[in-house]
Amino acid sequence: MLTTALLLPHGDAPAGEVLPLESRRLHLGRDGQFEWDFSKDRKVDAERLELRFQSRANSGECTLRIWQRDVKLAWPVLLNGRRIGTLTTAEPAQECVLAVPAGALRDGDNQVIFEAPPALDDIEVGPVFLELRPVREAVGGATLDITVADAATQAGLPCRLTLTRRDGTLQPMRAEPAREVAARTGVVYTAGGHALLHVPPGDYVLHAGRGFEWSVSRTEVSVKQDETRMLSMSLTREVDTRGWIAADSHIHTLTHSGHGDAGVEERLITIAGEGIELAIATDHNHHTDYAPAAAAMGLSGRFTSVIGNEVTTKQGHFNAFPIAPGAALVNAGTQDWAQLVPAIRSTPGVRVITLNHPRDVHGGFTPLGSLHFNPRTGRHRRAESLKVDAIEVVTSAAMQSDIHLLFHDWFALLNRGHRIAAVASSDSHDVSRYILGQGRTYAAAKDENPSHLDLDEVWRSYQQGRLLVSLGLMATMQVNGRFSTGDLATGLADEIEVEVVVLGPSWTQADRVELFANGMLIREQAVDDPHRSGEKARILWKLPRPEHDVHLVAVATGPGVTEPFWEIPRPYQPSSKVFKPRVIGATNPVWLDASGNDRFESAYLVAQELIARHGAGTEALREALKKCDASVVLQAESMPED
Repeated sequence: MLTTALLLPHGDAPAGEVLPLESRRLHLGRDGQFEWDFSKDRKVDAERLELRFQSRANSGECTLRIWQRDVKLAWPVLLNGRRIGTLTTAEPAQECVLAVPAGALRDGDNQVIFEAPPALDDIEVGPVFLELRPVREAVGGATLDITVADAATQAGLPCRLTLTRRDGTLQPMRAEPAREVAARTGVVYTAGGHALLHVPPGDYVLHAGRGFEWSVSRTEVSVKQDETRMLSMSLTREVDTRGWIAADSHIHTLTHSGHGDAGVEERLITIAGEGIELAIATDHNHHTDYAPAAAAMGLSGRFTSVIGNEVTTKQGHFNAFPIAPGAALVNAGTQDWAQLVPAIRSTPGVRVITLNHPRDVHGGFTPLGSLHFNPRTGRHRRAESLKVDAIEVVTSAAMQSDIHLLFHDWFALLNRGHRIAAVASSDSHDVSRYILGQGRTYAAAKDENPSHLDLDEVWRSYQQGRLLVSLGLMATMQVNGRFSTGDLATGLADEIEVEVVVLGPSWTQADRVELFANGMLIREQAVDDPHRSGEKARILWKLPRPEHDVHLVAVATGPGVTEPFWEIPRPYQPSSKVFKPRVIGATNPVWLDASGNDRFESAYLVAQELIARHGAGTEALREALKKCDASVVLQAESMPED
C-alpha cells in the first residue's frame, strides 16, 4: 500500500479552488506479476493507493478528479471509509470525475483509498485533484457548439464525437440536448448531428465519425472561460457498400440485460451514430423491441430494428432472430444442446441462430474449448446438436489474442461438413467502452432504404452465407468473374481466377491479404495502403483447379486503430500477455465444385469416399490422399477414432 500525506491549509478555501492530492502518475498492480507485456518491466508503486490530507468539512458538493488508464476491473474509491464511486472501467486514458457529497469531508484528517480488485489489473492513476465546487461546475465553464453534416447533402448526421485533451486524455463534459445525445467521458453520440458540449476552458482535439463507412473529421480547438465556440464539421462516405446491409446482430442494453451502461434510448442513438442499418436487439433472455422508442425519438428512418434474444445458458450463448412479438422465452436452464437448439429454432419467427463468442469461458464452459472440440479435425462432441446458422469469428467486445483463432476453428468445422456462416458483431453493452458496430456483418441485400429492408432477403443471406465479416476492413471475392460469396462455383476449367477487393475508410490500413482453401493458406500478398479511402487493394490470383472440392475464403488484415475515436479493445479473456491490435475483413466461402457433380463435398465427405473406395490403411488410399490437401488427410486419419 502506498500512502501519501498532504497538509492542506485549514480555513475556508475559496470555492473553485483545486487542491492537488497526488501530483505523480502511479502504477498500481502486484509485484512480480504483470497483466500485459508492456507492464513487465515497469515498477509497481503499490497494490492499493491511500491518500491522506487535511481539509474542512464541506457543506456542498465537491469534485474528485482522477487521471486513469488501463482500468479493466472495478476499483472502488472510498473517502473516509465511504464509497463515493469507482474508477471508470475503460482502457483509454481519461479523467474520472466523482462527486464528493456534502458532509463527506471532515475537519482535520481525511483519507481517499483506491481499493484493488481481487484479480490482477495493472493500471495507472494520477494526478488526483480535489476541486471545491460541484461536478456540474467543475466540468463546465466554456461551451463547444458542434454541428456535423453529410458533406454531400449538408444534412445533419447522427455521429460519434470524441473529445480529448492535446495529450489524448478523454475529457469529462456535459452534453446537450439531453434526449438527443448519449454521453460518456470524452464521447458524445448525437441523434441529428448537433451537440452542445460544456467543458472546462482549455485546448482540445475533437474527432467526428460515423462508423466504418464514413470519414473521420479532426479539428483542434481552444476555448476560454465563458466562451462559446461554434464548430462545423462534415463527413464523407468513403466505403461503397451498395448491395450490402450493415448489421450488428449482438446488441445489449442496461435496461433489459442488467449490466453495461446503455439505456434503451441511448442505445438507439449509438445505433444511428455508427451507421448500422440492421440493429438486432439481443438482451440476455429477453425479447427487446426497439421500434416504439425509435419512433418516439424520430430515429425510425435511420435503421431497421429486429427483435432478438441472446439465449444465455450455462452451456453457451446463442442469439436467435427475428422473434415474433409476444413469443414465449426459451428455458435458459436447458443445458442439453439437443433440446436447447430445437427449442430456440421453434420460437415463433426465428430464422437465424448464431453461436456467440465460442472461445469465451462462461461458468467454466467453452463451446469450442478443448474438452468439446478438436480444432484440427473440426470434430465436436455435440456435432449432431450444433444446428446453428452462424458463429461469431469476430466479437469486438470479446476479442481474441490471436485474431485468426476463430477463423481456423470455423475452417475446421466447415471441413468436417458443418455449413455454418461466419459473422462479426460488437456484443456492446455500453455507450462507449465497447463501440457498437465496431465488429459488424454485411449481408447481401437491397440497401436503398435502411428503414424498410427486405428482411426475408437478409435472412436468406444469413442462411446461404452471403455475408462479409468486418472489423475496420471489408473484403469481397469473385471466382471466374461470376461466383461470389455463398455461391457454388461450377463448370470449372483447369485454371481458376480469384479476384479479391479490399475496402476501407482512410483512417484504417490494410497490409496483407490471404486466401485460404479448406482453411489452408494457399496465397498471400502484401498490400501498400497509404491510408487510401474506398478501394485499398484489388488482387487477382490464378489457381489450378484442385483435385477435390474446396471452400475459398479471403481475409484482409492491417494495423489496429489505437486512437480513442475507434480504439481496438484488448481481449477480455486473453490467452497471451502480448496483444497486437489488428483490423480485419473477411468473406464467407465460395464453394468450388472441383469434382463437377453440382454439389459441394466437404473434406470429411471426400475422406469418407476415399476410404470406402480404397479401404482404410491401404496403399491405394495413401496414393489417393497424396492428391488431396492436409484437411482431407486429417479427416481420413481421424475417422478410425469416430
